[in-house]
Parts: sequence; structure tokens; C-alpha cells
Amino acid sequence: MHDDTLLTALTRRFDADQEQLRGVALHMTGSRAEAEDALAAARAELGRDGTAAVRAWLTAYVVRACVRGLQERAASGRPGAGAPGARGGVDSVWLGLLVVLEALGAEERLAYVLHDLFGLPPDETARVTGGSPVEAARLARRARERIRGGGTGRGDSGRGRQRAVVERFLAAARARDARALAAVLTPDVVAYSERGPVHGAPAVAEAAAAFARHAGAARPALVDGSVGLVAFAAGVPISAVAFALRHDRIAVLDITTGEDRVRALDLAFSED
Repeated sequence: MHDDTLLTALTRRFDADQEQLRGVALHMTGSRAEAEDALAAARAELGRDGTAAVRAWLTAYVVRACVRGLQERAASGRPGAGAPGARGGVDSVWLGLLVVLEALGAEERLAYVLHDLFGLPPDETARVTGGSPVEAARLARRARERIRGGGTGRGDSGRGRQRAVVERFLAAARARDARALAAVLTPDVVAYSERGPVHGAPAVAEAAAAFARHAGAARPALVDGSVGLVAFAAGVPISAVAFALRHDRIAVLDITTGEDRVRALDLAFSED
């Protein structure tokens, strides 16, 4: 049982983060009324549990309240009210995603939800998670890899296939060939950067073409353990791209720019 001091602190924290939590609930339910109901339900549960990562804990409770509301909506036959992906009831993808999210650590879960699902840039995600933009992007990337089952091809042969995909991407970037870039991307590819996400192969290929300004001085590398590229100017690393692959095509690009941010990444270059 929590004492009054902790309950008061949690309540104040909830009130301070209420707009962010309301945004999460609105994205989940698609209904302002149901979002408010979820906030009220989450607030009522304050004091029953606690954690050092208060914001992550509060967000998790709001998500759970949203899912319970969506389940009740489906059971009662009420219309979807514009919930994401809802067609005549609860989209099973959302429920499956909740199960996966529950398996993540609190920090990874919050970073993934804000960065990947809601498209907040690393700077904005970091303001909620309390870390640096680089760490926020790293947490989201780590969560994404866990959700995807640890990524593809962790062995030497898998790394070789991934390296070949990266080389094709780099060759297309150096040639300023948007069509060749699009061919190495999945149709639903997403590129994350400081400006927020870009969706779809044509748009991502166009954005990736900007990488061509430095592609001649780029080297394949492992970026925080993921296969990727690092671009240099005057011998200084100024941008990095970490890739997530699906069926030997690029499904996600995590782009980091700026010398200080790139140096904060864990970079490993091959000897060749």
C-alpha cells in the first residue's frame, strides 16, 4: 500500500503529463470521449502500483485502459468510432501488439510507442523518456528488433546477405538512382530521423538520395549492432544509418545526423 506522499506525487505527475497521455489514448481509441474515459480509469488506478519510470508506467496504464475499452466496445457491438485499423470491432493487430509491448522493458516500450507508433522525432521522444535523442532512438531500435524477433540473419551468412543489401543501397545512392534505391526498399519502408518518420518506398528513396551528397565518403558499418552505413566529411563521421531488413530488402532506416550524435553511437567497421 502506498502512502499519501507517493499517491500525491503520482497524481501530480499524471496531471503534468496529461496532454501527452491524452494523445496516446486518442491515438489508441480514435474517440475523444473514450480517450477521456481511459484517462479517468488510469487515474483511478494511481496508488495501486509504482515504478521508478513513472511516465512509462502511466503510459502503460493508459494503453491497458484503452485496450479494455476497445474490448468492451467490441463486446457491446458499438461502432468503431474511427479507431486505428478498426473494422467492425477491435483490430486484433492492436491486441497482439499489446502482448508484445508487455514483453519489453518499460523504457523500451515507451520509446517504441512514441518514436515508432506515434512518429515523434528523437528530440521529442527524449523529452518524454528523459534521455538523450540518441538514446531514445537506440531504445526504439532495440525494441523494434525484439518485436521482429531479433532481426534477420544474425550469423555470418546472414550478415553477408545484409552487407550485400547495404552495398546495393550505397551503390544506388552514389549513382543518385532513385529507382534503384526504391528497388532495395520494401514498399512499406519507414525512415526515422530528427525530422520525424517518412513512409513508403518512393518518399524514402527520395529522402535517401540526399544521402548521396556524402555517399562517396560512406562506409558500411554496424551501427548499435545493426547493419548500416556511416558517412564522413573531412574524415569526420557526420551521419549514420542503421537498417532493419526484411526478406533481403530494407524495411526501416534509422538516420542519425550531427558529429556529436554519431559519435555517441556504437560504431564498428569491418577491416576490408
